[in-house]
Amino acid sequence: MNYHPTAIGTIERISLPDYGITDVPAKVDTGADSSAIWASNIAEHDGELSFTLFGPTSPFYNGKVIKTRKYGFVTVKNSFGHKEVRYKVSLRLNIAGRVIRARINLANRTNNRFPVLIGRRTLHGKFVVDVAKRNQALGNHRVLMLVTNMNAANGQFANALIAQGVEVERATYSQLVFNLGGEGNRITIANTGADLSDFGLIYFRTSKVFGQDNVAAAIAQYLVNRNADFIDQAVSSSPDPDKLYQYIEMTDHGISVPPAIFMLPHLMSESYEKLVADLGLPFILKDVRGSRGEFNYLINTHAEFSRALRQSEDLKKLLIAQQFIPNNCDYRLITLGGQVSLVIKRTRKNDSTHLNNVSQGGKAELVELSSLPASLINQAVMSAKLFQLQIAGVDLMQDKVSKLWYCLEVNKAPHIYSGAFVNEKAAAFANYLNQKLLT
Repeated sequence: MNYHPTAIGTIERISLPDYGITDVPAKVDTGADSSAIWASNIAEHDGELSFTLFGPTSPFYNGKVIKTRKYGFVTVKNSFGHKEVRYKVSLRLNIAGRVIRARINLANRTNNRFPVLIGRRTLHGKFVVDVAKRNQALGNHRVLMLVTNMNAANGQFANALIAQGVEVERATYSQLVFNLGGEGNRITIANTGADLSDFGLIYFRTSKVFGQDNVAAAIAQYLVNRNADFIDQAVSSSPDPDKLYQYIEMTDHGISVPPAIFMLPHLMSESYEKLVADLGLPFILKDVRGSRGEFNYLINTHAEFSRALRQSEDLKKLLIAQQFIPNNCDYRLITLGGQVSLVIKRTRKNDSTHLNNVSQGGKAELVELSSLPASLINQAVMSAKLFQLQIAGVDLMQDKVSKLWYCLEVNKAPHIYSGAFVNEKAAAFANYLNQKLLT
């Protein structure tokens, strides 16, 4: 029996021999106390725990339901510092040719680059981590060069790098598909299906799309959240996060947003059937930088879709497609200094529109904070904090069929001095300013 510690790298491919699952990329983290594995369909009934390893979007998902009566619980903190309870089970793992049994947490790792995390309790006495050791089987030596278009200049540059021994691939922003919300975020290359976080390095050869840098900033933040490397790091700075950037950040931090798909205009125009298949009919098509309900379309037919694209393209608007949430109203929660100060309920004027915005004729009324679940109040505060906003308007909506709540947007300029209830907003804002002056 091998009692000597086995040397492993910070990234390893592991197997789960009891379930025929092999070559799963795992992050080895000596800073993490416990180990975790992506699991879905988790349910507990009459003292029995059932779950499926990985999720439907994972290449390692086989749909096999695992049942056990030997399980425990562990309390962990999420990215906002809030505690949540996870199940813990015993699994056999093959790490670097050594089969061990480990206690491992079941977690939703949809948005993590690595579906398995190996912590120090699993490592203790069995493995030592060599930070210089690399697992080339992960393909981490591949470099993706992101360009606005394929041309002779960047093609020659890529070939020059290849001649120097660098494995370089090129992709344009127009080839990218952003699947957001739902079961998690994914940014893939349309013709290959490769996830951007699977590359060892992303090189933003250019970062402006339609004269804007927000698309590149959203991609960079997606990579940051998955510990994926890219250059130049300055690309990730976004002084004015749009809906694309917000949806990536909120989903990656456990805040529910409506399932959405983003593509640049050319690919979007060819993808009506995909949008219908993934989002259903009707669906919403809206400007990623829109406000007051402008350039926000309810799509029921291909003709409406094409017309909306033409109108937006003429004005250089980038559109995001979003699942339509059947609703009776929405709520704007105005947060000041990390607290919700006012809640405004907005109801559309009639069924001739899907918009509840007051600027589009909707009716507004003030409601008590107590009329909403405490979890929603917390979600609004967390959403504002995520984007470092001391003053924000967080828009929330409940699906009237499923009863699920979604965050639609976080506004950094929530019309404090205009729109409905100006006096009430002014009073709340004055109170906030006075508190700031006293601290």
